[in-house]
Amino acid sequence: MNRNFKRKLLMTAMLLTSILTVGCGVNNDMTVEEIESDMVKDAKFEKMERGDSKSLKRFYKLNANDYDGVILYTPQSTMDVNEMLIVKVKDKSQIESLQDSIDSRINYQLESFDGYGPEQVALVNEYELKTKGNYVFFAVSENAQELKKAFLDSIED
Repeated sequence: MNRNFKRKLLMTAMLLTSILTVGCGVNNDMTVEEIESDMVKDAKFEKMERGDSKSLKRFYKLNANDYDGVILYTPQSTMDVNEMLIVKVKDKSQIESLQDSIDSRINYQLESFDGYGPEQVALVNEYELKTKGNYVFFAVSENAQELKKAFLDSIED
């Protein structure tokens, strides 16, 4: 199977999982700023810097005003791939298109570093993506699992 098909299959499986587990033990009242504040206590945001709505548009082709909240950390340099995105959706129907944007970002990064950035490609291939309640979490980082755990610890009741 080719890489894009595998990715689409994974995204579909994650979407179905998120639909089946919507609201299970999640505090959907938290703002993304509160989540970020909790996460900073438990995880390291290495080789990343805080992004803004322009960065969100540039990297993901998304408009921050379409969501209840967005936290974005972008790579510190053009040779880094470390980034993290947390989105609180207004409506669960936004999740699929949001995951499509994340998938496009993953593919862009893989194509950008293919052939000369094996460490970056390996890191991108080890991304973490989690949908829980009204939240979507995505991270590419040496400590992506640590970031995901801090995110889940923050939102779970």
